Amino acid sequence: MRLIQWSYSRKYQVKAIFNDFPNMIIIFRTIGNYYFVFTTKGTAHDTFPSRKDYVEMELLLNEELQTLPAYVARKSPSEMIWINSWMVDHQKELI
Repeated sequence: MRLIQWSYSRKYQVKAIFNDFPNMIIIFRTIGNYYFVFTTKGTAHDTFPSRKDYVEMELLLNEELQTLPAYVARKSPSEMIWINSWMVDHQKELI
């Protein structure tokens, strides 16, 4: 998944579009020093995002906005499996 476009919206909100769900606008809000999925607008024609998709969206946006360390520090142990997998795959892309 890739972050296609993002922009600041109302206070403490960011709107983003991802290539896997181009017909949906994902709205993020801040908690402390990181962003999380708050709501979605639009429809997914084929499939709806899973919780794993939402975590990946949160990772991509927090990385873009340089708030990834705060985001990773607060995640639950059950989601850390997805986060660790994403970080390993993402490091391979950077090399």
